[in-house]
Amino acid sequence: MTHRAVRRQQGLSLWPLLVLIVILAALGAAGWWGWQQWQVLEKDRQGLGQQVETLRGELDRRDRERRQAEGELRQQQQKLEARMARDREALADVRQGGQTLWLINEAEALASLAGQRLMLTGDAAAARRLLKAADDTLARLDDPDALAARQALANDMETLNGALQVDIQAMVLRLGALQSLVPELALPEREAPPRQAPAPDQGSWWSRLLDQMPVTVSRHDGEVPVPLTETQAATVRLTLDASLQQARLALMQGRAKAYQQALDSANTTLDQWFRDDQGRVKQMRAALEELGGQQVNQALPEIGAGLDAIRQLKRDVLKRDGGEGGQ
Repeated sequence: MTHRAVRRQQGLSLWPLLVLIVILAALGAAGWWGWQQWQVLEKDRQGLGQQVETLRGELDRRDRERRQAEGELRQQQQKLEARMARDREALADVRQGGQTLWLINEAEALASLAGQRLMLTGDAAAARRLLKAADDTLARLDDPDALAARQALANDMETLNGALQVDIQAMVLRLGALQSLVPELALPEREAPPRQAPAPDQGSWWSRLLDQMPVTVSRHDGEVPVPLTETQAATVRLTLDASLQQARLALMQGRAKAYQQALDSANTTLDQWFRDDQGRVKQMRAALEELGGQQVNQALPEIGAGLDAIRQLKRDVLKRDGGEGGQ
């Protein structure tokens, strides 16, 4: 056998070894890249889990505040109802002057409830109805001394009429309806932030090895789309629901600036995470735009002159009856 034939046979025997080395290098590079991506996704998952816990805690705190406010209002109403019940029971046992005091107490309770209703719910129409009921109660006295209190009540009712009327309750209910639509929105999609490994030096041995490998290495210059996991999708929906709940609370508390900020936050969440071509998303965008155009920045009117006048009338009646009894 000639020397040329020997060299040719040795060269052919080295090719399988070279192919094996190339394949092992490719598998090692793929494994390293997969490990790096897994680390990134694991960090994202842990961060989203913390955000979910934070949002849940914030929603629980706001829900407790709302229940506390509703409980206080119910307690006040129960106290007023109990006082009115006691006054009705005592009506049969008092003289004619006692009936006058009972009517004044009822008018006082109605006027006080009107102020509380306006402060807690912003329902000016309901507050006006309560003031009108208090005025009708004083009209049953047929007493000239009650005219000053009735005039004060009339001024309060006119203040409510002149103020800009916004149906706060309807807006709160509509925001609640939008919250019920959040679970129906399609699974949101997002794009992962660009994370690119530093490009190898073109003159390095690694670059030359990649150029000689029988594989194609693709580099993504833009952001690589990544579907959301269930935890991530739940976080997005929880964020949108929290913004709508915050808008409801701001409306009930008469905080126009916080209300607008909550609507802006909800719109931002829709823009960042949900598709524009989805019908439910379009419906929610239109509703938020309409709700944002409401003139809620008008301060709620202040009433209380009528209640003060009724209390003054009550003191005058007690003093007068006491003086007559002493004579």
